[in-house]
Amino acid sequence: MALRLIEVIASKSKKEKIKALKNQPMVIDAWQEENSVSDFNFKILVEAENSEVVIDKLSRLFKKEETFRIVVQNVEATLPLVETLDEKKSKKSVGKLTVSREELYNQVINMAQVSYIYLLMVGLAAVIASFGFIEDKWVVIVGSMVVAPLITPNIAFSLGVVLGDKNLGFKGMLTMLAGVLLVLAISLILGLLYPADIVSKSLQSALITNYSDIIIALASGIVAVLAFTSGTAFALIGVMVSISLLPPLVAAGLVLAQGEYILFMNAMIFFLVNFVALNLSSVVTFWFQGVRPKNWWEEKKAKHYRFLAISMWLILLIILILMIYLQHDNFLS
Repeated sequence: MALRLIEVIASKSKKEKIKALKNQPMVIDAWQEENSVSDFNFKILVEAENSEVVIDKLSRLFKKEETFRIVVQNVEATLPLVETLDEKKSKKSVGKLTVSREELYNQVINMAQVSYIYLLMVGLAAVIASFGFIEDKWVVIVGSMVVAPLITPNIAFSLGVVLGDKNLGFKGMLTMLAGVLLVLAISLILGLLYPADIVSKSLQSALITNYSDIIIALASGIVAVLAFTSGTAFALIGVMVSISLLPPLVAAGLVLAQGEYILFMNAMIFFLVNFVALNLSSVVTFWFQGVRPKNWWEEKKAKHYRFLAISMWLILLIILILMIYLQHDNFLS
């Protein structure tokens, strides 16, 4: 059972209202600590899936005050042990978020910044993948996919859409665009210095898109969101390997260096298929997981964004499927 410790630092004027939360059925335990003459600390132990409800209650309580702080901590262990949920409650909680909206937001936005670490990791991954293609070593290419953090900006964009947060969505797309341009630039330069063998198996595999790649990308988007919303972000390593965001971009730069514009377009189709399918499934999965804005007026805006985003991704995916059909038709003929 995942637990969260919610610590509230507030003025004593709200003391009784906060203490009333102790009687909520979702609260496992609660206690207070005197902090000073004017304020106090109140700590609430809850199951992870209930933390968002408690945080929302506290936020509404303090919405007109500036001098308060809510801190959420992951609880590794506690004694005495918390009683196990009964079977009925366990079934009822299946599919619920095990992280709060605020935890999810902070986790995603921290990984969706155009920072020097992000650019360095993307750049080094592009170098590794480029030489993987040049040397025709697929193992090296797979290793580069683990290094490149290209999936997190897409998750940030999808979360921004679901929450109706234009700022988060814009940051996600800006970070993704910076990564894409950097990969193309590095692979183009390396392609000019060390021309790759276009007929090599590894490079050819990144130039032809199959219909199964769409299914893989859709499934990867679902798994990526589940990894974030369930607090098991380590599963993202497998997602980074399964979805082809980096290899087709690197392949595009390498073939462009040799003036192969048709092959460049083929590689970009492969990348766009993964990009569109990933974002489509991410938005839908966040929505099905129950990720919603805090306030009803934000939900109205978020609903509009969701509709626009899902419609756009579906239209683009249909166009890309037609392009794959034409690509295969020309290839077979």
